[in-house]
Amino acid sequence: MFGMGTGGAGAQLQRLREAIETLDLPVHADSIVEARALLDRLEATIVEAEAAFATQGHAEIDGYPNMAAFLRHRCGTTLRCSRRMARRAARIAAWPELGDAWRSGRITGAQVDLACASIPDRHLERFAHTIEDTIAIIGPLTAHATGVVLRRWSACADDLAQREAAEAGIEPAAVVPARELSASRTTADVMVLNGEIDPDGAAYIDRALMAASRDDAEGETRTPKQRRADALVEICRTYLETLDNPHANRRRERLTLTADVVVLYRAWLKGLGIHTATDLETFLAARPDLGELDRGLFLDAFDGSGGVATTLDGNPVTDSLVGAVASGGTMEMLLTADNRILNLGRSSRTFSPAQRRALLARWGGCACCGAPPERCDIHHVTPWEQGGLTDLANAVPKCLHCHHDHHRKKWRDHLEPDETYVLQLPDGTERRHRPANHDAQLPLAPVATTARSAPVPEFDILRLLGGRRTRPLPDRRHRTISPGRTAFPFS
Repeated sequence: MFGMGTGGAGAQLQRLREAIETLDLPVHADSIVEARALLDRLEATIVEAEAAFATQGHAEIDGYPNMAAFLRHRCGTTLRCSRRMARRAARIAAWPELGDAWRSGRITGAQVDLACASIPDRHLERFAHTIEDTIAIIGPLTAHATGVVLRRWSACADDLAQREAAEAGIEPAAVVPARELSASRTTADVMVLNGEIDPDGAAYIDRALMAASRDDAEGETRTPKQRRADALVEICRTYLETLDNPHANRRRERLTLTADVVVLYRAWLKGLGIHTATDLETFLAARPDLGELDRGLFLDAFDGSGGVATTLDGNPVTDSLVGAVASGGTMEMLLTADNRILNLGRSSRTFSPAQRRALLARWGGCACCGAPPERCDIHHVTPWEQGGLTDLANAVPKCLHCHHDHHRKKWRDHLEPDETYVLQLPDGTERRHRPANHDAQLPLAPVATTARSAPVPEFDILRLLGGRRTRPLPDRRHRTISPGRTAFPFS
């Protein structure tokens, strides 16, 4: 009951209750948007109270074993929801700046939920070191783009933690994939599946389910869930039929990853167990025939340059998966300049498969609504009928729904030089979209000062905001390097 508070808080809750009961919300888009924004800020206030409630141990005082149990029994939440809410409250207690930004409207509740879900417990302290810079970066992003940069941050944080451990003379802790799956039979002998799979495993599962999906037969109408279930059964059936020769069924080319060349060299170094400056010097000294280009790429890879490999829809994968796919898959060169995909040539009317992959690697899905790559067409910004080119500089991916709406409702659009896609609706409303896989990168800070395993300060990690610097190559010649994409600056 709202009226059960004490003092001023109880009076405020009573006024809130009366305002809600007397509210007559107009059936209008702007009213709904504003009401949702207010609801989001109200939830931020509630979560801050939950964080303080949990931190002070009130759930246990009231006789509940933990905060999740309190939320489940007193607030009527489901088991899964109560666990998510309890985790969020704990995160807000550890990152009060995140709660302040949410309550003030600088970020949304969806972005807070993404941060709570994307940052593992092992990186709580590291994330807290750069929380203000992080808020400034993710504030203007969409929820999808926020999830992309947060997952990339987590992947880079794992890499930095391993580097710090190696430099301190400690065996780097292996990052165990977060995978769990329960498969239980009900009394009706129906199997119920529930679990969580890490991004690397999810990349395989996504591609496999898509490859095994079939169109509906004549007279058949299945939901997306039913199609995925049928695809899973088909995958298992096919695997058992080919069990005598499992290697023949490993279609690695069905999993498409995008990575710059430095990521490939970084994966090579990690596969060889090279974590410290001494390891790298020994590695290069044992290979005197390496050219300057290869040596430079190895040095860039060691310094943490290069991006994070991702699937086509922008989800990050580890360097280990990059090495596994590269060893048994097919590589396709994609030329870029200043992090922008170059034109791959003209076609008569439709975009080539290579152009489609290039655009989806950049946008991660529909440029308007973020729908996944498999649902997207490639849209000519300047229509073909009006002299538009079938070039990457004149194209964005759009899902079937947005693509049809664009032509049916006569939307207007253009691409700005920085790749911002601007959509103009007939009523004059303007919507601006940035590629999901753009260069918004979160700062990443070490949690402690570690001792270097070799006194080679030139190999120190690039500093925050990535200034240019020089360092000697093994043959004592100098060259100037830069972090390129300013990927995840370190401090």
